[in-house]
Amino acid sequence: MGTDSSKISSHVAMQKMVMEEQNSAMMIIVSEIHQLLHDAATITNMKYCCKRTNHMLPCLTNRDIRKSWLQDGSEANQQRLAWIFYYYGMEIHQIGRSLTHCDWVESKVLAALNVAYVHVGDKEERQRTCVQQLYSKKFNDLRANTVRQNGPVRHTSMVKKEQPMVPGLFNKNFKRGKTTFFVTINNQDETSWHKVCMETEDE
Repeated sequence: MGTDSSKISSHVAMQKMVMEEQNSAMMIIVSEIHQLLHDAATITNMKYCCKRTNHMLPCLTNRDIRKSWLQDGSEANQQRLAWIFYYYGMEIHQIGRSLTHCDWVESKVLAALNVAYVHVGDKEERQRTCVQQLYSKKFNDLRANTVRQNGPVRHTSMVKKEQPMVPGLFNKNFKRGKTTFFVTINNQDETSWHKVCMETEDE
């Protein structure tokens, strides 16, 4: 009985430690993602109209970015949104730091917690670490929350990285480039989607 109790208490203590480290990791991840969005919105000069003053104000937070998107579904704002959520943290950040924002934040988390990975076997190239999974979930949740269609949306525009599943509209086995996005000014019309990219690609 005493041995079993000791094992249970050890498991509880270990579980508590894991949860505390996960919370600490998430705090760092959230802080760094919000800073990334702030920097990207500043670079793209994304703004929203303040309801109280009717002045155009710079987007400083994710909420501001959503306000801007709710108010303005223009092509220019679509480009800003795509750059902020799909391009800045991956391509631009990698040029400046030789790491994607996800990988860079992961290194900060490991350093802050003073931990290192110990791989039991060979990790597959596409297999993500636990910190990368936490990062991806939080980033994807923030992006989805920003462009969600419920609420006072003043337009029917939409931009996304994934190819719309509309029969006959795009090549079935399309492999998107890093600078390729899909946009529409009327998300109620499936045929209004079109592909935009910085380089010319065959559909």
